[in-house]
Amino acid sequence: MKRMNSLCIVLIGFLATCSAMPKRAKRAAYDLPDGINLLLQDLRSTFSCQGDGYYADVDNNCQVFHVCHGFEEGSPRQWSFACGNQTIFNQLTFTCSYPEEAIPCDKAPDFFYLNGNMKQGDPEVPFLNEQDVQNAAPLIPGYNNVDQKSLSNRG
Repeated sequence: MKRMNSLCIVLIGFLATCSAMPKRAKRAAYDLPDGINLLLQDLRSTFSCQGDGYYADVDNNCQVFHVCHGFEEGSPRQWSFACGNQTIFNQLTFTCSYPEEAIPCDKAPDFFYLNGNMKQGDPEVPFLNEQDVQNAAPLIPGYNNVDQKSLSNRG
């Protein structure tokens, strides 16, 4: 629980910092580091934000994820990030994880709704509930090896 609270505080701080930054460009999508082509052979730039939140990029095998912000203000912005070598974006936890510990990439859109849970605003309320964890459990290959209590307490 404490770890997830820390993650939420960092995420809120990140979003606040991004909001306060001067507008260089309306969209910084796919502005990834030099050399990313060594990890991602055929980068596809097909992703489009659906609303505020964190989204796995299924067209790039979830090796890329996007932070979308500003939809409610009418000036949507998108930032793109690459996960480290041999990891993918886990739409359940909004982190880069090893594939055996993550929602399969093709199932990530089924968990985009979790972005709405973060809008509740109370950092003390876990953004994952028991139903979310139960929905994800059969999909995560290494779920039985994951500390199930800590997963359900992330928030």
